[in-house]
This record gives sequence, C-alpha cells and structure tokens, in this order.
Amino acid sequence: MNTTPLLRAVASAAFLLTLGFGVSSCEEVVDIKPLNSLDADAGFQSPEDVQAGLIGAYDALQSVNYWGLRYQLFAEMGADNVRHRGTFPSFAQIFNNQILFDNVELTNIYNTIYAGINRTNYVIQQAEKFSSTSTFNKQQIIAEARLLRAFHYMNLLGYWGGKPEGYGFPDGLGVPVRLTPTITPADATPIGRSSEQEVLSIINADIEFAIVNLPATRRGVFVGQPAANALKARLALRNRDYATAAAAAATVPVLTLPVDYESMYTAKNSSESIWEMNFDPTDANSLAFFYFPAANGGRTEVAFTTSLQQAHEAGDRRLTVNAAASPAGTTRKYTRPAGDDNVILIRYAEVLLTRAEALARIGGAANLTTAVGLLNQVRTRAGLAARVVTTQDALIADILRERRVELAHEGFRWFDLRRTGTALATVPSLAASNQAFRLLWPIPQREILNSNGLIQQNPGY
Repeated sequence: MNTTPLLRAVASAAFLLTLGFGVSSCEEVVDIKPLNSLDADAGFQSPEDVQAGLIGAYDALQSVNYWGLRYQLFAEMGADNVRHRGTFPSFAQIFNNQILFDNVELTNIYNTIYAGINRTNYVIQQAEKFSSTSTFNKQQIIAEARLLRAFHYMNLLGYWGGKPEGYGFPDGLGVPVRLTPTITPADATPIGRSSEQEVLSIINADIEFAIVNLPATRRGVFVGQPAANALKARLALRNRDYATAAAAAATVPVLTLPVDYESMYTAKNSSESIWEMNFDPTDANSLAFFYFPAANGGRTEVAFTTSLQQAHEAGDRRLTVNAAASPAGTTRKYTRPAGDDNVILIRYAEVLLTRAEALARIGGAANLTTAVGLLNQVRTRAGLAARVVTTQDALIADILRERRVELAHEGFRWFDLRRTGTALATVPSLAASNQAFRLLWPIPQREILNSNGLIQQNPGY
C-alpha cells in the first residue's frame, strides 16, 4: 500500500510544526498556533491523534536533509563510492574529508535527526495517556516510535560518535540524549553529550522493546519485528558483537531475493524489502536529481567513482545498476528526477551479508561453511560464481567486497569502512591527509556555542 499521501497530509499538520522546535540545544520555541493546530500543552486528545502523530514521526525520515538525500549520499561520497562533480562547496568539504564545523549540511542533518527524535518522544509520551482498544494498540505504537528513535540515535552515532578506530569502544564518544519531548523553553535547556556506551544502552533497550511488541511479519513503510531484528543485527555488527549480530540476523524471516537486482528499485516494495520509504512527486526525495545531469532533469552534483566501477567482477549484473552508462555517472537505483524513487532502509541481502560476516568473524568450520552459503545467495543473484571456503580472512574479505557492490549508493560504505578500521587507508582523501580525527564529523558549531560549554567538540576540530 502506498502510504505517501497519508504521510504527506499528516506531516503538514500544524502539530508537527510545533514539535519541530527545540530539537537541539540552541533551538528557539516558535509560537505558531494556526486554527488547525493541536495545542502542545494540552497534547493529543484521542488515540487517533496519537496514530496521526506516529505517521508524522515516520515522515521525518523523508526530509532531503535525512533519507531523502543527504544522509545516505554522504556515506557514499565521504567514502570511495561516489565523487563530487558539482558546485556546492559544502558537498566538496565532505567529499574531500575536510569538513568545517560550520558546514551547513552537517547542521541540517543533525537538527533534522533531533527533530525526528522529538517527534518520537512526543508520541511515546502522549500514547501513555490512553488505553489499548480493538483499534488502538498502545504498546505497538510505542514500539514503533521507540524503534524510530533507536534508528535516529544509531544514525547520529554513525557520523558523530565512536572513535577513529571504530565504534563500540568503552571510551567512545556519544551524542546528547533526549528521551522526553521538547515543548517549552525549559525543555530546551542545554545538555551535554552522553558516552557512546550510554547511547548504545538506550538504543538497545528501544530495539528490544520493539522486538517484543511489533507485528511478527510486517514489512513495508511501517516497521515490524523483521526491521527491529535487522537493526539489532546491523548495530551489533557495527560494534563487533558478532554473536549478537549473527543471532539477530538469523531471526529475520527468510525472504525471496528478486532475480532481477534492478527490479527492487524500478518496481518498488519488492519481496526483498524489509523497510522502505515511499515517495511521490509531491512528497519527493532529491536523489536522482543530484545524480542526473541537467539535460535529464538533474543538477549533475555527484557521480559514481571509477573505484566503485572497478570493484565489480566480470559478469556482475549489478555493474550497470551501480555504474550506469546512461546518463553517465548515475545509478539505476535512483532514476526519477521528479523524486518518486523509493528509498530502501533495510533489505534482506544486507541481513544475509551481516549474518555471513558475523559468522565468518566468529570462525570455526561450521560457521565458515554457513557464512559462505549466505554469501553465495547474494552472489548467485548477481550472476557470479559461488565462493568456496579457503581461509577465514579470505572469506571475510570476500564478504566485505560483496557488501560494497551489493549495497552501493544505499548509505553503508562510510560506516563499513569506519567499523572495520580501514577508512584511513581506503579513502583517497583520508589517505592523503592522514588525519584520523576526521573519521568523526565535527559537532555543528552552533550547537557548541549555544550549549553553555556543555557540549564538547570532537577532538581535532
């Protein structure tokens, strides 16, 4: 079911405007009370209001400053999959890994994510006012909001948290944590950064609650247990908790990989999709627009790299999708400059590769055999010959190469390089500068200035 019109209608409601303020330490409360608004002080008046608010919480993901463009694009462009060929200086800083703390792209992404967190916090708070009925499952609604919140905090840690060595270390840096909504000026009192471990504890608690309370098989725009377990596996792999990653990935129901790799993006909501955001020309993303040249309705801002093109083996069916010949420099994953390409947040091939890598890193003959079988499911769809187990290290390297080409343009590359400690040696701009501190993005400067000294900048900036 295409829920985009519903998302758009709810997102335009004034209560979401009132919930968009106070999302960071420096935001001001905006007193806008149009006739169709909901009074934030009074809160939601019915279970239907809560359900509408939840849809608005999903809508936060669609911003062009989040999964509508920038979050996943910069994870490819700051790594070695996408190059900058346009005119935006703020994009050039990210591509060259010479980001300044006043870069507007970082500020917009950071504030957009915290706006999304604020929406989830408000839904969680307001849902508690009502009892479950035959049409209002309070625990499920809270679970959806909590999984969205976990996803937001995972994404904040991805760029701004951890250490140059990777993620999940005891002394890793975290981000400010807000678990209650920002409604009044007092709610927006500045707070400092929690440690990475503290943030991870909150994320994991939200995910576990979601696993227990979400529908067992639901996939699509709205999250179910498959998405919760897949995110649990993604987070555990990022933090080198391989046993948890393997177990969580194994709980995701088996899905069918479409024979045609490109069809996942052209047909939308494929059999492989676990969590997918719908877009239409009215509620649009900007992905194809930024890849495509002006002659094809775009702005020629980014293109795939030669390195990504060369990473494909001979005969790999994904090559023409990840590195399209026409228009030159584009990807077939985003082909609609009008903005109605869907964005897949989780799909089954990622789950297979996550489990394969986790088992390979745990080691042992049985695990390596299972891991290569999972890897080969993805390779077979790509038209490639099956791998065989040689050594543990060789298999891990094969899986990481497979992740690069299978998940290209989908927002994984930067985080894979960071979690494996290989970014500094792999990304040309980082290798040239040898500035390891740049593996953590700088906290936006206005956050530092408006926090009364509570928020400390990432080292090196």
